[in-house]
Amino acid sequence: MRRLKRRRLGLLQRDYLVHRALWPAIEAAVAGVLQGRDRAGLTVIDLGCGEGPYADLFEGCRRIAIDRSCEGAAPDLLADVAALPLAGGCADIVFCTQVIEHVPRPDRLLAECCRTLRPGGQLVLTGPFYWPLHEEPHDYYRYTRHGFAHLLREAGLLPLQIVPDCGSVTQAAVSLIEALPRWALVLLPLINALTPLLQRGSNDCRSPLNYVIVARKP
Repeated sequence: MRRLKRRRLGLLQRDYLVHRALWPAIEAAVAGVLQGRDRAGLTVIDLGCGEGPYADLFEGCRRIAIDRSCEGAAPDLLADVAALPLAGGCADIVFCTQVIEHVPRPDRLLAECCRTLRPGGQLVLTGPFYWPLHEEPHDYYRYTRHGFAHLLREAGLLPLQIVPDCGSVTQAAVSLIEALPRWALVLLPLINALTPLLQRGSNDCRSPLNYVIVARKP
């Protein structure tokens, strides 16, 4: 899978259902963290920033974009996300989306998130429960809500919300799309259009695509 450049949805996209579920959940989490705060006084660390597809969500903040390389990314700083060359307590918000599955030691990543946050600072984190293999061979883990809660507490962070971004119907549809041969992709718009309608009739969220998390440093 290619790294995301911009948030733009279309029914002809193979990843339409993934982003249709994930993007609104991320946007809501960030809006909640920023609500009522003076953006000009906030420092945000964007870990694993890629090409900055979520940079607009932090407009007005001081944003420090970090990635491991410039390949498919536009970082301000090159660094290992598990060993950041930043002072402790330098950030109000750490934003880290769809990165944790690519880190061999997720405990170290979350420890760095905690270390760089000021007391009361918040982490917005996302990671997959279901996702096809991507960016191989650096694709190591998939997470349950309980696994995320455990890792966050071990790192010294208090989970405030761990929200599934969709449900089992969407996950099944994404699996089907991944399995379709090229000649069958003519079905893609129909699957993309019908799945959200079917998902509304199901309250089964045991198999989401991702979890969107907000945690706080005490």
